[in-house]
Amino acid sequence: MQTLTDMLRYLRNTWNMLPPAHEQLLLRYELQEDQSLLGEDQFEYDLNWVKGQIKSSLEVWRGEREASYTPEEERWKCRSCKFASECPASNCGSQEGRTLNANS
Repeated sequence: MQTLTDMLRYLRNTWNMLPPAHEQLLLRYELQEDQSLLGEDQFEYDLNWVKGQIKSSLEVWRGEREASYTPEEERWKCRSCKFASECPASNCGSQEGRTLNANS
């Protein structure tokens, strides 16, 4: 793959080969270090929501809209983000955000 178009074509082809999802999906949270189970959430599959999320992501990748940033109440996530020092969102790119990221 050399371009974003190549990648999108590959993803679309791969997506089309997947079997249809079941009505109930299971999301597993695992620790990256040893794959130990942290928790599970079961939820109902919503095709329209999934399509909306993909459409929204593609709009950013294609330059059709600006990316959205982490909400203020979730900025603690910036501490573990490797892009925090470059993030244009307030606090994430601040000296405080860089310090928090460096200390984690």
